Amino acid sequence: MENWVQILIIISIYCVIVLAVGVFTRDKGKTSLESYYVGGRSIGPFVSYFTYVATFHSSFAFLGAAGMLYTSGINFFATMTSCIVSPLMIYLIGRPVWYLGKKYGFMTQGDLLGDYYQSRLIRTVVAIVSLIFLIPYLQAQIIGGGHIFSSVTGGRIPFLWGCVILYVVIIGYILLGGFKAVAWTDTIQGIMMIILIWIAGSTILGKVNGTLDWSNVMHTMAAEHGDKLLIPIERWPVFMTTFLSLFGISIYPPTFQRFYSVSNPKSLKWLAVTSPIYLIFFYVPVMAVAFLGAIHMPGLEAPDQILPLMLTKYTTPTMTGLVMAGALAAPMSSTDSQLHAASSIFTIDLYKNLSKKPVTDQKGLLVGKSTIVVIALIALLLSQFSSQLIMAISAFALGGCLQIMPALVGALYWKRATRQGALTGLVAGFIAVLATQFIWKTPFGLTLSSGAWGLLVNVLLFVIVSLLTPKPDSAQIEKFHGYLASVNRDFDEAQASESRKKQKGVIAS
Repeated sequence: MENWVQILIIISIYCVIVLAVGVFTRDKGKTSLESYYVGGRSIGPFVSYFTYVATFHSSFAFLGAAGMLYTSGINFFATMTSCIVSPLMIYLIGRPVWYLGKKYGFMTQGDLLGDYYQSRLIRTVVAIVSLIFLIPYLQAQIIGGGHIFSSVTGGRIPFLWGCVILYVVIIGYILLGGFKAVAWTDTIQGIMMIILIWIAGSTILGKVNGTLDWSNVMHTMAAEHGDKLLIPIERWPVFMTTFLSLFGISIYPPTFQRFYSVSNPKSLKWLAVTSPIYLIFFYVPVMAVAFLGAIHMPGLEAPDQILPLMLTKYTTPTMTGLVMAGALAAPMSSTDSQLHAASSIFTIDLYKNLSKKPVTDQKGLLVGKSTIVVIALIALLLSQFSSQLIMAISAFALGGCLQIMPALVGALYWKRATRQGALTGLVAGFIAVLATQFIWKTPFGLTLSSGAWGLLVNVLLFVIVSLLTPKPDSAQIEKFHGYLASVNRDFDEAQASESRKKQKGVIAS
């Protein structure tokens, strides 16, 4: 049996398993919008952990990250900061978002912001911009899947058919199972990714280096590729501000939606503390493979292929098949979450919100599932064309999503935040991101990330306009801020009561 056939069989078995998981974890019987889009708010800590980290790591994790490290070296660490800063956002917004979602039935960002600011326009703007930024990311994931099928079969499965296979498998289990199917398949994929990338990295390092001690690899890199171990001075402004844009990962609709889905807000606190360990730990073997590739396979025209090339050269077909199944898990675990989030945004924030007649759950589910098929098809078609504009949108998508953060923080923490301020900041922030990404790339001679420029403009106008416009209705402030204050009081009282019980127990003993 030829090597590529063995590899393809392993990947095919993986695809069947994923479909089976989607079928068996779906909600049985009649399904509601809440069940389909946020899992009935019943997801436990184990599954919530892996659906978050698997959604976080896309096809970029296996292919793009290795390619970036191969070509640019430690410049990649600017991107890697997302593994630390993004989970910090869970502390800031995760818990209050969960409580508000539970009490008022929110399922999307637009749900919460439209209600707080009493504005259909804000809800619509947030929804449209989110969809605009989601589609290029979907395109990038399908491209990654197409390249995986093409590379492991030596081109015998064309790029187009690789994309189609990924498309069919993913929409299959999303349509069948909704959020629970997505969350459970993400869990399987998240476990696979971390185990297989470490097996791959260790195997390749041992074969090429003769030992798992890679200090000599770093010495060779310093001697032969020293430029890849340094950050040029001109890159520092962008390097130091990139982390601001990367806060956008936890504002990004697929990850944000997970705040609503957990059964207990304590899961979010645990997630914020522990997820950076997984996210950073993942890239250690990726860096080892990329640096070994730079030494032993220099000058590749397609740097993103360094991982499959190193696997094919230094490991067995079985190992290559298993690891590339893990690589396929990366785009699948992101694509399913992105499609699912896009469907919820269109159905809840646009179709249901703007409909003149009440929308039943059954009608909403039909629209939502149709949306999944259509949006996935759009991303599939875009994946077959090369467009610098679309790929540029992918690059600044997180910076665009980040512009939702000031309005969101205002709704959760600032009683003086107004509808006019939120809308002005949102629109101005999005325009600033576009302008500094494509037109005015170095305003005032400063080279900062487009997301950072957008956030600066957004926050300034949000605060100024909010202070210059009438204060929000007191009933609305009480609905959000008053409720969150009562939640915090109840929590503090429960903690104090627990502490008193423990003290009494110590004295009695």
